[in-house]
Amino acid sequence: MPERMLTESEGYRLLETCGIPVPPHHLATSAGDARAAAGRIGYPVVMKVVSPQIVHKSDVGGVITGIEGPDDAEEAYHTIMQNSASRAPDAVVTGIIVEKQMPGGLEVLIGGKTDPSFGKVVTFGLGGKLVELLEDISIRVLPVTDDDIRAMVREIEGYRLIRGYRGESPKDEEALVRVIATMARQFTENPQIREFDLNPVIVSEEGASVVDARIIVGDTAGGEAARLSIRAPPDILYPESIAVIGASASPNKVGYSVLRNLLSFPGNLYPVNPARKELFGKTAYPSVADIPGPVDWAVIAVPAHLVPGVMEECGEKGVRLAVIVTAGFREIGGAGAALEEVVVKIARRHGIRIIGPNCLGIMMPHQGINATFDPVSPRPGDVAFISQSGAIITTVVDWSLPEEFGFSSVISVGNQADLGFEHYLRFAEQDPKTRSVTLYIEEIQDGRGFMHVMREVAGKKPVVAVKSGSSRKGKAAASSHTGSLAGSYDVYIAAFRQAGVIPARGLRDAFHLAELLASEGYPQGKRAIAVTSAGGFAVLASDYAETHGIDMVDLPDDVVRELNAFLPQFWNHANPMDIVGDADAARFAALFDVLIRHQDFWDIAFVIAVPTTLADPAHVANEIVRLSRNTEKMVVGCMLGGDSIRSGLRILRSCRIPNFSELEDAFKAVGSILSVRTARLGEQSRLPRDDRCPGGGQ
Repeated sequence: MPERMLTESEGYRLLETCGIPVPPHHLATSAGDARAAAGRIGYPVVMKVVSPQIVHKSDVGGVITGIEGPDDAEEAYHTIMQNSASRAPDAVVTGIIVEKQMPGGLEVLIGGKTDPSFGKVVTFGLGGKLVELLEDISIRVLPVTDDDIRAMVREIEGYRLIRGYRGESPKDEEALVRVIATMARQFTENPQIREFDLNPVIVSEEGASVVDARIIVGDTAGGEAARLSIRAPPDILYPESIAVIGASASPNKVGYSVLRNLLSFPGNLYPVNPARKELFGKTAYPSVADIPGPVDWAVIAVPAHLVPGVMEECGEKGVRLAVIVTAGFREIGGAGAALEEVVVKIARRHGIRIIGPNCLGIMMPHQGINATFDPVSPRPGDVAFISQSGAIITTVVDWSLPEEFGFSSVISVGNQADLGFEHYLRFAEQDPKTRSVTLYIEEIQDGRGFMHVMREVAGKKPVVAVKSGSSRKGKAAASSHTGSLAGSYDVYIAAFRQAGVIPARGLRDAFHLAELLASEGYPQGKRAIAVTSAGGFAVLASDYAETHGIDMVDLPDDVVRELNAFLPQFWNHANPMDIVGDADAARFAALFDVLIRHQDFWDIAFVIAVPTTLADPAHVANEIVRLSRNTEKMVVGCMLGGDSIRSGLRILRSCRIPNFSELEDAFKAVGSILSVRTARLGEQSRLPRDDRCPGGGQ
C-alpha cells in the first residue's frame, strides 16, 4: 500500500491494541463536538490539530493545554483551526483531537525508522520541544532484548532525570522499558509500520503514557539482493603464483605499477602481455592460458570491455582469485553495471572469486605481496585494514611508513561484486598474522548480515571502524523527530556498538585504537592507574580520565605500604602516582614490580614518561614492555617529548607496544574502547604472542 501517516486517533488505537497506555481521547470535527468530548473525558484536557502535513504542531499554534471548561474547549477548537489555516495554509486538517491532560512527568521520545542498510531500528531519548536541540538519544538495530532496552535508557545523558535528580523522585523506569519493548516488538513483527514517533511519552513516578503519536505505514521496501554469501576458502589469500594480466613497460600504465610492486613476491610471478616477450627480467606470456604452471591469482588491469574474455581464460586456466583493478563497471551505472553482471556470471561458472572490480588491489606484507598500483608498500604488522576507498588506502600507507606502523593485510574492496567486507573479516578472523582489524566504510548493502559477521569476528579479534558521511545536512527535511535524529551515520555507529566494534571518528584515531588493541587486547574493566614523574601530567591524567569515563581507582593500603618502602617520602601517595621528577628507570621498575604482584585492583595502566637527565628513555621503555608482558592488563605507553625520547619509542615500536605522544589521545582511545566493551568473563583479554622483541623487556 502507498505510504501514509496514521491519524493520531488511528495511532492511539494501534497502541491500545498492543497494551501501550494512551490518554482517553476523541477526534472532534466541530467546536460542539470538542465541547461534548471534553465533558465526557473530564477536565483538564489538551487539544491538538490533526494533519498529515503538520509535523511540529506547536510551531503552528496547533496545541492548547490546560483547557478547564466547556467554553474554553470551544474557543480552543476555533483558535487551533485559525492558527493552522494562517500558519500552514496548505495543510489538510482532518480534525482536532481532544484528550485527557495527563499528570506532569518527564517527557521522552520513543521512535523507530526503517534504515536502508540495517532495516528497522528503535531510538530513545529526551522528548518534547527540545529533542532536536539536545539530540540526547540512543539507537539500537532490532530485534532487541529487555536488557538492551535498559542499556539504551541508561546511556543517554538525561538518564539522571529518570533516576531522580536534585531531590525529585525516580521515574518508573520499568514501565518505560515495557513501553519501548512492546513498541519495538510491534515494529519488528508488523511489516506495514515504516516509521513511528511517540513524542512525548510522559514517564511519571508510577507508569508511562504516550501522549502524541505519529505512525507511518506502507509497504516495506525490499533491499537489493545480497551478495554471494558463501565463505571464501581460508587459503585463497595465500597464493603461490600470481599472473599480472595487462602488465606493461609504460610507467603511466596501471599494469606497470602492479607488476613492479609484485617483484618482491617470493612465489611465481607471470607478466601477461601479448606484445612483450619480457618485462622486468621475467618472461611475459601472450595470455594466461600460455603460462606453463598453475596460477592462483590473476591481477587484471586491462580495459573493462576486455575483462569478460580474460575471465573466461582465467576460468579455463583454473585461477582461484581474480583481483580486478579495472574501473568502468557498476560504479558508472547502466552499461557498466550490466558488464559487471556478466563478469560475475563467468566467475561463478568457473568457481573464481573476485576482489573488486574498481579497486586498488590487495597487499599482504608478510607474504611480500603488493598487488596494487600504490607507489609504496607498507611494513608488515598486526593490523588488517579493509577499505571501501582506494585513495584512503594510499594515504594511510604513506602515513604509516614514517610512523613505523605495520599491516597484516590491506584490502581495497572496490565494488564488492563477489567478495566483500564479510569475507575479508572472516579472513582476518583466522589469519594468524592479524591481531586487530580496521575498517573504512562508506556504505553497506546487507547491514544485518554484515552486523552478524562483525559481531562474531569482534568476539575473537578487536575490530575498529570508521564510517564516512557524518554530516547532518538534509536532516531538517525528515518527516519526524526520529527521521531527523536517527540518520544513516548514527545507525551505523549504533550497529557497530551492538556488534562490539569500536567506532572511530578519524583514521588516525582508528589506527591508534587498532594498534593498542592488537598489543594489549580488551581491558578487563575500567579501573585505571597512572604512573608519572611529572606532577602536572598526574593532574591532567585525572582530568582526562573523568572526561573519557575511566575510573581512577584508590590505591590499596598494602600497595601504598610497599611503595613507601622505596619511593621518596614526599611522593603524592595517591593515584595517579607522581613518583617525583628525579625518578630514574630503576624507580619505574620497582613500582612496576609492585603492580605485577598486585594485579587484582587495576585493569589499565597509563605510564607517562617525560624527558629528564636521570631517566634513560630506552631503559624506561624496556620496563614498560616488561610490565605489559608480565600482566594480562592493558598497559598504555605515554612517552611524551621529541627527539630526546626517540630511543624509547624505537623499543616500544619494535616490541609492538603503542605509544601516545599526546596524553589526552591515550585516555580518549581507552575511553572509546570502554564505551563499547571490556574483556568478557572467561575470555582471554588479548591474543597470545609468538614474537619476542629485541629489547630487554622479557
